[in-house]
Amino acid sequence: MKNYFQPLILIGSLAIGASQQFGQPASAKPYFCENPPKRGLSPSQEKTCTEDSEENDSGSLDTATGLKVVNISSDQNWNSNPNPPVPLSKIVKLSSGFDGGSEYAVFDKNWRKAYPNEYGIVTKWTADYVAGVSYTKTGCGLLACPFGVVVANGDLPQPLEIKYSGQTYTLYGEEGKFIMPSSLVDAIKNSAESNSGDLSIRVEKVVIPIGKGTVKQLQAMYTKAIPVWQKPAVAFSARPIKTPRDTQQLAGATLPSVVKISSGGSGTGFFFSDNGLVLTNRHVVGSNANKEAQLELADGSTIPAKIVFVSRSEDFAVLQPTRPVKTKPLPICYASYPLAGQDVVALGSPMGLVNTVTRGIVSAVRKSGSEFKGSTPVGTTLIQTDAAINPGNSGGPLVNKNGEVVGIVTFGRTAAEGLNFAISIVDVLEELGVSRPQAVGRLNQCGNIDAKS
Repeated sequence: MKNYFQPLILIGSLAIGASQQFGQPASAKPYFCENPPKRGLSPSQEKTCTEDSEENDSGSLDTATGLKVVNISSDQNWNSNPNPPVPLSKIVKLSSGFDGGSEYAVFDKNWRKAYPNEYGIVTKWTADYVAGVSYTKTGCGLLACPFGVVVANGDLPQPLEIKYSGQTYTLYGEEGKFIMPSSLVDAIKNSAESNSGDLSIRVEKVVIPIGKGTVKQLQAMYTKAIPVWQKPAVAFSARPIKTPRDTQQLAGATLPSVVKISSGGSGTGFFFSDNGLVLTNRHVVGSNANKEAQLELADGSTIPAKIVFVSRSEDFAVLQPTRPVKTKPLPICYASYPLAGQDVVALGSPMGLVNTVTRGIVSAVRKSGSEFKGSTPVGTTLIQTDAAINPGNSGGPLVNKNGEVVGIVTFGRTAAEGLNFAISIVDVLEELGVSRPQAVGRLNQCGNIDAKS
């Protein structure tokens, strides 16, 4: 588990060790207000907190969304400090001076006291993911923790359990980011008019509430800051398929069409259309229309790509490289779903290790139900496989023995071995409105041209 906090202890306001790293940066504004109700603050502290957060940092109108936002740089570590230098319970527009990207987020800090400890979390909420770090303050009194010892726990452990309006969602993630399921985003957004819904997170058996002010801001952000995408034109054709290959031959033929994607975190994608488009997962690139991703090709060269479409209903995204790339698209198994027991290969960049190949079988093909609502939308066709999947594999192709793509690798269950999933490529093409291609000759089960010798 990654630990973003510095390895030290904080006693009251006195830090032992690298105190400048653990405390508030000297140049940062004092954004240390807790969410309403401001638990544990004296009347004088609450007044100061209110003045800092609501008067001095009231925000400005964001012309793109019509929201009142606080503009800050994203090129700083909000999660390196249990008192983060960011405004809490406000819609924040984070802009990067490094890559020009931006995103909307709401930050929260809250805790639950269980004598003699206080358990707290700092969380960042966007339309695509929630991330957070936790801490434990020990040696508390019955009413307060003025001289408690703060122990940093690092990233929130997975799977992450979130409860909203009586419904529990189990979230899985990579690199400290947990995918926000569209069902949870919709539940928060749709409750804006009634102003209802309690939001809480369970961290290691401790349930910690999320502030009402944060929920209210999330409702506004999800209503106005999620872009509406136009479906791209996809040039698509049936491909000639020759004699089935062994794994080594299949990898050699497939890997040149697979890319590593860097977009804040890292993931995988692959060329799938005749007009040079790349498929990946939504949670790999996010849903910011102005954001660029970096593609690393099989030969090690890199090229920027723009996000041209994001599907929240099927968790995939389409990228367009900024210049033409002479890479063949992978053949697509568009006419049928795979069958249980079929051999499959997953290709991608687990843990950033490009050109990685793992092999397994299709364990099952199933429609996602309520048990998957924290990972994929209900009704999505999932291909279950025992092929090894690790962080960074997301967005990569799952191919059959002919090298035809049957699914997009999307997540693995960390609490179970060999329980991994890909979303069906058939459902992806239907979402994009891709028509069945015209093909001449004998076709195989996937709809491609049977060119076996």
